[in-house]
Amino acid sequence: MHKIIKTFRQSFESLFSSRLLLLTFLPPILAVVAVFAVFFFFWGSWTMALDGFLQGLWPFQWLHDFKGAEGYFDAIAAVLLVLLFVPACFLFALILVSIFVLPLALKWIAEKDFPHLEKKRGGSLIGSLWNTLYATALFIFWFTVTLPLWLVPMGPMLVPLTLTSWLNKRVFLYDVLQDYASEEERQLIEKNEANPLFGMGMILGFFSYIPFALFFIPVFAAICYTYYGLNSLTVLRSKKS
Repeated sequence: MHKIIKTFRQSFESLFSSRLLLLTFLPPILAVVAVFAVFFFFWGSWTMALDGFLQGLWPFQWLHDFKGAEGYFDAIAAVLLVLLFVPACFLFALILVSIFVLPLALKWIAEKDFPHLEKKRGGSLIGSLWNTLYATALFIFWFTVTLPLWLVPMGPMLVPLTLTSWLNKRVFLYDVLQDYASEEERQLIEKNEANPLFGMGMILGFFSYIPFALFFIPVFAAICYTYYGLNSLTVLRSKKS
């Protein structure tokens, strides 16, 4: 927990520096506008598809016995789509941050706080792109598979939190360490710090449910994983020496 607290402290200090503050709000705003446009144009077809999917699930068969059952399914489908809006915005914002913001944030943070950290280049741009695409595909798959759990109490909060925490760890940690760590060092950090990194992702996920926090959490998450990854790499190398 000490590592997470230290990471949050360093990240808050960096977040409000002039250079990073300028990058904080652009990705989430673009994500909200883009996702809203997609939801607006596809709302009808998505509602119908989700309606049909729900009607085929055995837990909802009893609803067919009620008069006006189609109205119930339409309402449930609409509620689920509304609940999907925030996670969809968060996912798209994370992708934008990973591609456009993280490289700049990593460069500035490394120059300021880790100027003597040697680059061993255990990763690559192609590896980063593949890692992001693979992780996003897995996220979408499990997000779709676990949709029925959204109807369980606390499901709409816990399911996206868990999946997003995994996605954050998978995408950001590779991007942070691809230039600075060797492949062996990156794998060691991924293994040894798996639980704290996942826990930090859960905390960041809870933050995103605070009103208007969505507008700075994606960039803040990128900064957190930057500090955690580089701090862990520094400690790992100090132990070796």
